Amino acid sequence: MLVAGSAWAGRLTSAAAGLITIRLLTEGLGTEHYAVYAILSGLQGWYMLSDMGVGVSLQNHISERRAKDKSYDDFIWAAALIALFLVFSSIVLLHFMGTYLAPRILGSFPFLSTEEKIHYFFVVGALSILMGIGSIVYRIWYAEQKGYLANIIPAVGALLTLASIWIVVHTQLTATQRLYWSLIASFVPIAGLPVIALIGKAAGCAGRRSFTRELLHHLVKRAFKFWFFGLMAAGVLQIDYLLMSQYLKPNEIVIYNLGTKVFNIAFFIYAALLAAVWPVCAEAIARNEWGRVRKYVRDYNIAGICFICLVTGGMMWMMPWLVKLLAPRQHLAIPTLFTLTLGAYFAIRVWSDTYAMALQSMSFLRPLWVIVPLQAALNIILQLALIPRYGIYGVVFGLICSFALTVAWTLPKTLHARFRENSRSDM
Repeated sequence: MLVAGSAWAGRLTSAAAGLITIRLLTEGLGTEHYAVYAILSGLQGWYMLSDMGVGVSLQNHISERRAKDKSYDDFIWAAALIALFLVFSSIVLLHFMGTYLAPRILGSFPFLSTEEKIHYFFVVGALSILMGIGSIVYRIWYAEQKGYLANIIPAVGALLTLASIWIVVHTQLTATQRLYWSLIASFVPIAGLPVIALIGKAAGCAGRRSFTRELLHHLVKRAFKFWFFGLMAAGVLQIDYLLMSQYLKPNEIVIYNLGTKVFNIAFFIYAALLAAVWPVCAEAIARNEWGRVRKYVRDYNIAGICFICLVTGGMMWMMPWLVKLLAPRQHLAIPTLFTLTLGAYFAIRVWSDTYAMALQSMSFLRPLWVIVPLQAALNIILQLALIPRYGIYGVVFGLICSFALTVAWTLPKTLHARFRENSRSDM
């Protein structure tokens, strides 16, 4: 309950700070420059893969050790060493890839020079990589059932970001300079805090760092499974901004960004609750308490879908007012049908992510390895076909169909089969 309560408080604080930040950015940057900001920020999910699945693997290993009352400091130290290697290798790779990718992703923004596109792309990518690898510390806290820390730190980061953005937009700068410093102000706090916390956590385990090559092998082997699943999931959830940057106008990108930002606030609250119950499920599975896991899945699904339905109803009524509040000078409008479509998408996300969480908490990733690549391929094909014809609706229709045709029914079927199999084995 402490973790859940801190999740609500932290997310609400982050949400309030985020909404104010959006208003500052839309007023300070204008539609076209804010569209660039939205595209670069929208790539963040890809960079979160830079931890190569080590965070999730570490979380499950810690939960398994805790269930047996064993020390896990050796795992933390091993993960810290891997993280150090990943930081340097990922940033070097980004440096070489940015020269090729940046001009193509930002090709529809001619007011930026090629050098500016490459530089902005690299800066956002490097800071996002630090954030992704630093977030390993959040996994440690969740596994230790100290998830309230994993909810407080991002909230503090959001408040620091808000203060930094306020300073930037109230400083006499050109529009392009303001865009650059807004990107810096947005990512430095949320990247720096978890990195500092991870260093502190690793330093606390430095004196108890006896680990073997076998331990490192177990950590990396399981991490790769989670990373591959995360990569395929990114093909579903993170492809939207890449495709929109090629087909949509800046004002359409801003409309999509504002609509999804509002819904993401609600979904992030639910995601924080799922993150909190993940280690609880992992420990219950380690003790063969399958009925308890089944109850968690059922209760969280019901509560999550009801929550999204309430949010959708509220947003259909409040969205015009919110748009005027967040972007008063941009003369934008988010259609009610688009709000309803987003609500349907996030409802199916709640359903699917809850079952995915349960499967990952038992480190049973084989079905995800099979179905998520198919979902990613289907999503890309659908969005390529639908976005040029239906614009922002094509993005969400592609997402909904990719979920409905794949994970929305295969994951529940797989999990219930797993429940039955383990119930028989316990008899």
